[in-house]
Amino acid sequence: MHADLVKLLDLQAKDGAVEEVGARMRKLDSECVGLDQVLQRAHDLLEAARRAVADGIRRRDELEARVESFRLLQERRTLRLEHVRNPKEASTLMAELDLARTVMTKEENDWVRSAEAVGALEVKVGEEERKVETVVGEQQPERALLEERRSALTAEREEALREREASASQIDKALRTRYDRLRRSRSAEVVVPLVGGTCGACHTMIPLNRRSQIKSGAVVDGCEGCGAILYPQEHVGTG
Repeated sequence: MHADLVKLLDLQAKDGAVEEVGARMRKLDSECVGLDQVLQRAHDLLEAARRAVADGIRRRDELEARVESFRLLQERRTLRLEHVRNPKEASTLMAELDLARTVMTKEENDWVRSAEAVGALEVKVGEEERKVETVVGEQQPERALLEERRSALTAEREEALREREASASQIDKALRTRYDRLRRSRSAEVVVPLVGGTCGACHTMIPLNRRSQIKSGAVVDGCEGCGAILYPQEHVGTG
């Protein structure tokens, strides 16, 4: 086998090792995403409860302002009534006071219910805050373990990349550029075996004379169909 093919196969194996570590890191990321989603749902419920409290407080304050406004109007009507001497006008004012008293009673009842609702919503906020704290506490050991695994995988990937670059440095620059270009454009392996008389990737038939040259180690050649670099399968493991 051509010496460069041996080097290319070694580089491809090193790339495979880098990819395998990357796949494990992506799996680890998906586990982290699962934890993040659970925590985010707890935070979302907490924020919804806080918004409900804010809305409740705004309504309560609006009702309180209306009750105070009615109270002031009642005081003014009462003062006017004390100075009215005309029976008809006094009767009209009394009717207004009775109506206003009824309205104000309703507004006060609404305010009481609103204040009670705010209190209940504030209790709900406290419950949701405790739930968030519980989720954080429950996830802490698992997150610590995931972080340890991430650190180990990061170190493993850095070592795999160093080995990959050391392997790549042994290959002629033009051939390495060809390999890297093919690797970027293909989802399958770049260096594939001759299977019988065909390309091991796309099964395109390789002319006999080129097959002979590849098997003898005379050339580094590629498939005309898919571009993959071909090596003689029966010579793997030999020089």
